[in-house]
Amino acid sequence: MISYTLSMPAPHSHLYHVQIEVDGVDAPAQDLILPSWTPGSYMIRDYARHVQAFTASTFDGRPLHWHKVAKDAWRVETGGVSQFRVTYQVYANELTVRTSHLDGSHGYLNGATLFMYVEGRTAERLQLSVVPAVGWQVTTSLTAVVGGDRTHAIFSASDYDELVDAPIECGTHRLLQFEVDHIPHQIALWGHGNEDEARIVADTRRIVEVQRDFFGSLPYSHYLFILHLVDGRGGGLEHRNSVTNQVDRWSFQPQRNYERFIRLTSHELFHVWNVKRLRPAPLGPFNYRAENYTRMLWLMEGATSYYDDLLLVRCGLITPERYLELLAEQIVQLQSQPGRLLQSLEQSSFDAWIKFYRPDEHSANSSISYYLKGALVCLLLDMAIRTQSGGARSLDDLMRYLYAHYPISGSGIPEVGAVQAAAEHVAGSEPGFFHDFFAHSIAGTTELDYAKGLATVGLELRWQRRGAEAWSGLSLKQQGERTLIRSVRADGPAYLAGIYADDELLALDGWRVDSEKFHARLAERKPGTPVCLTIFRGDRLLEVTLTLAEAPADALELTSKGERSAAQQSVYQHWLGIRAGG
Repeated sequence: MISYTLSMPAPHSHLYHVQIEVDGVDAPAQDLILPSWTPGSYMIRDYARHVQAFTASTFDGRPLHWHKVAKDAWRVETGGVSQFRVTYQVYANELTVRTSHLDGSHGYLNGATLFMYVEGRTAERLQLSVVPAVGWQVTTSLTAVVGGDRTHAIFSASDYDELVDAPIECGTHRLLQFEVDHIPHQIALWGHGNEDEARIVADTRRIVEVQRDFFGSLPYSHYLFILHLVDGRGGGLEHRNSVTNQVDRWSFQPQRNYERFIRLTSHELFHVWNVKRLRPAPLGPFNYRAENYTRMLWLMEGATSYYDDLLLVRCGLITPERYLELLAEQIVQLQSQPGRLLQSLEQSSFDAWIKFYRPDEHSANSSISYYLKGALVCLLLDMAIRTQSGGARSLDDLMRYLYAHYPISGSGIPEVGAVQAAAEHVAGSEPGFFHDFFAHSIAGTTELDYAKGLATVGLELRWQRRGAEAWSGLSLKQQGERTLIRSVRADGPAYLAGIYADDELLALDGWRVDSEKFHARLAERKPGTPVCLTIFRGDRLLEVTLTLAEAPADALELTSKGERSAAQQSVYQHWLGIRAGG
């Protein structure tokens, strides 16, 4: 038996105290390892850097020798004993969904940052006791065990994966509750802002119901939403039977701001099925010490990003017209990134560990997001399946097919060929029908054919230019009174002229400018006009001449292409969940 005890005797110290008791030891030495990353966030984070005050002893208190054998591993010399105990502290003062946080107001913990595992014994049932600060409650999706009281709570986990896949919120948070299909759902709400509790509960319940209908049932016996209201930040991280979401505390009003909250809720809940149960073969069982490479994050995150907004339309929480606006914004965003011509979706997925979470001023020139392009490719795959099947089948059916054929107990989706074969099966086409689509849009960098895809539902793209006619390819940022080059697009004239990110912009054609004046002066120029920029590069004063180009279209409207045919109208209504005649 392996049991954990977590306590927080001095919350203002930001130190969690962890104790692990291990029995059934039959080796002269035993390694304990702290994960270097957390599932769902694909970057090595080296959580071991926050560990301090490690000790090892027998159950009766006799010290045992230990030493570190790697950055993330502590080796205990057991001396022949069958039981031992380790204690350590973890500094937790980073409030994100990927880390742990402890202060005088609450304790939030992501298990991968705190709980070491006993090497070779991650499949065993575990027990966790949580001793919160005085007056605090403990909320988690782990199963409670009879025996706890007001001073501590006891939980069980079927294995180590479940233990670290169940975040815990400790504090005086509000606890909102509702049921769907008699299954309890809780919302642990920490922080205050302009939220409406009743609206949060009603809309979250509706999202659960629609996603339940999408997949056919809820795959859990209870579910927990941990919701942090914070200042100016956001993000979410999915777990098997719970989620941690962070939103700006003032983002619940007006409606356009509120959309970000319900979109995040929809996105992370969809992961209950897509990622936490349906997964690529390399994402389980996890290697917590190193990268777990997959080329399929485009499906895991991209399909989830496609459905997060689409299912809000089917929920009735945003209008079809608003959805088309959001979809158009996504297309504009991808088309403004030169990196779309260099990095494929498969490459973006594989390189998530070194690129996605570490963006820099060159990222838009060299890479794409598997969230953004993945969502748009899933849109086009959805349209292709609908076209090929005469409107009878869709990406919905493909997701349900994959979910049924690659259960959580299995080995996961094979990396090569499985999704294409499943799409062809669902669409009722011959093998190889979707070869070019997958080769060009997922494995390659061919421009996406939005016009062909959206014609399926009677929509066309109308590109517009809302900004100035002349274009430099520069993005600026103000840093106090200094105007700095934030980034330089690789397909723009400033890049060809040799302007660098972080150059300080002083003047345009001899006249001092800041960001606002620079754009105002450009609006007065025509494409083909040469302009002289005065810049500081470090401490060196330079003048660089560039020739302004015609600005690319920067706005898009998706609109009906004349009168829709009966077939187009039927597919359009089914796609958006609009009842006939609506």
